[in-house]
Amino acid sequence: MSFKEYLGYEDSLLPRLATGFGGGIGRKGSLCGALTGSVMVIGMKGGRVNPNDQDSKERVYKATYQFWDWFEKKFGNSQCHLLIGCHLDNEKERKKWLAAGGMKRCAEIVETTAQLLFDFIKEMK
Repeated sequence: MSFKEYLGYEDSLLPRLATGFGGGIGRKGSLCGALTGSVMVIGMKGGRVNPNDQDSKERVYKATYQFWDWFEKKFGNSQCHLLIGCHLDNEKERKKWLAAGGMKRCAEIVETTAQLLFDFIKEMK
């Protein structure tokens, strides 16, 4: 089950919105897509509907900060290229990484992040 389904969203727009997050945002090697997606889920759970709702905004900022802190403690960094040891925007390096089974590391990060995010959002107020 996806977080979208778990939180009761049926809009097919959500997966489309997140498509570019992989590879540290479009293979740029920046912020890990698993962390970026987690921020989206935290917002889905407790984000504001009204732009003037400062309380919800502050709660989500606090939750995002806490989750980001956990992520960096767990994995040692939040930058894709440092987490996987490859610059995905370099085609030669990316092909070598893929051939060596590099996607396994990404899958491990995504799976661990999703498991802990599930517990995290259950505790969110």
